[in-house]
Amino acid sequence: MGQIRLLIALCLGLLAYGNANAYPGEALQKARDAIANDKRRDARSALEEANISFFEGDSIVLNDVLAQYWFYRALVAQQRGKRAATMEAFRQTLVVDRSFRWDRELVDDLEMRKMFEALRGEVEGREVHSANIPEKTGCAVLYVDGSKVAFGDKVSVGYRLAQVQCPKGDVYGTWTDFNEEEPFNWLSMCPYGVDTSIESLAAQQPQDEFGDIGPEFGVTAALPSGPCALESTSPTIDGEGVASDESPVEETPVAEEAQTDEPAGPGFFAKELWPSRRVAVAGAGVALLGGSVGLHYGIVVPSFKMVEWGRRNARGITRYQADILTERFRSRRTIAWGVMGAGVVTTGVGVFVLKPSKSLAVQPMWFPGGGGLHGQF
Repeated sequence: MGQIRLLIALCLGLLAYGNANAYPGEALQKARDAIANDKRRDARSALEEANISFFEGDSIVLNDVLAQYWFYRALVAQQRGKRAATMEAFRQTLVVDRSFRWDRELVDDLEMRKMFEALRGEVEGREVHSANIPEKTGCAVLYVDGSKVAFGDKVSVGYRLAQVQCPKGDVYGTWTDFNEEEPFNWLSMCPYGVDTSIESLAAQQPQDEFGDIGPEFGVTAALPSGPCALESTSPTIDGEGVASDESPVEETPVAEEAQTDEPAGPGFFAKELWPSRRVAVAGAGVALLGGSVGLHYGIVVPSFKMVEWGRRNARGITRYQADILTERFRSRRTIAWGVMGAGVVTTGVGVFVLKPSKSLAVQPMWFPGGGGLHGQF
């Protein structure tokens, strides 16, 4: 029974890991503390948590939060002696937030500060290219690094966090460099078709520079107005992913207009619906199920055959030997059933509990000094 308890505890631990740390602010604070104490592994782990949290919850990630993320990545790379990765991450910091100021309380290195300020001038003169924003987006609202964008807008070269608030108020995002050779498809991030024939009144009105400033956490996800308000839920406050308690607006027949031929949501086996964590948990469950089958035929069936042999040859064995054969069969059967039960639970956690509510893309990222993956690790 001790083995069964251990497997159940493992399943619960995996489930707790899947639900942990949904707020970028908490993860970034842990990263800052780890950098200050020169705990490189803890800092990398916290930054991975922050990266995952960018895609959890229906929130638009603020540019200052993203700038902190890149700044801490640069410091971690610097601690590991990777100069090229350090400089590229510093550039990304300034691409996201041109006014970002050096954190002297965390690192008071004059030479690094000089390099950082020199990169600020380089980034200000960096080339820009199209963000591939469609002319008509219907009730969807598009963001790059926390800033609302519209048709014709250009963005600086670099890896950017592209997010879209879909007509129902749900937010989806991915890392991209807006490669002009492969035009970025904004509306495909929504798991359902977007009716581009509906024109949001918000897109027609000039954007107020300070109109989206929230009372506590900063910029909120813009709620489409006019006809779009019929399909949308309440906007979500950004920064820490705090959701509004307001109920969705009841839909009316106006919102049920025919949709365009935008791509439908991804299928069950779509890559973006199976991030690394979900694959690992579901795979562990399948492995446990396979192990239970192996245990059944490897130890349970032979034990049962020995019991049957003992029954057929009752005069040839003692009562004590028969009891041993019976107890051995029962204990091995219990172990096989326990592994099978753990496999069922773990597979269920991976397939149903960790089922993402949105597409969480894992995108490759290349730097002059190396490469990596962005998304859920």
